[in-house]
Amino acid sequence: MIRAATLDDIPAMLEMAARFALKSGVEVGFCPDSVDTLLHGLIENGVCLVGDNCMAGAVVFDHPFNRAHKAAQELFWWSEGREGLRLLDALETAVREAGCHSLTMITLEAVNPQATGRLYARKGFRVLEHSYMKVF
Repeated sequence: MIRAATLDDIPAMLEMAARFALKSGVEVGFCPDSVDTLLHGLIENGVCLVGDNCMAGAVVFDHPFNRAHKAAQELFWWSEGREGLRLLDALETAVREAGCHSLTMITLEAVNPQATGRLYARKGFRVLEHSYMKVF
């Protein structure tokens, strides 16, 4: 069952986050205290979902081009089982219930971006941008 995360879920989410960080290709290291702070913030002021072996989180904000447009940006969408599609559906529902007019999803280059992009397209998302990172 996928549901809104609570503070009691954070230890299990930290374990999943560590595994996700290893596969992500993001070269900044993994700091459990940083992720703990992020999860607290999302639970209290954003959207944070959890299920059996899955989790998703999104920030909610006024869009910079139009403050009347409430937007959500996915920070993580991670499933270690077969809940990925249900988790995405639940994330869409949760951000709508939070009053959002849009949801931006990302895909990491290291985690099967072609398949993820096809899934997003089937779900009605369109390509918006490409991002690049340089670590100093």
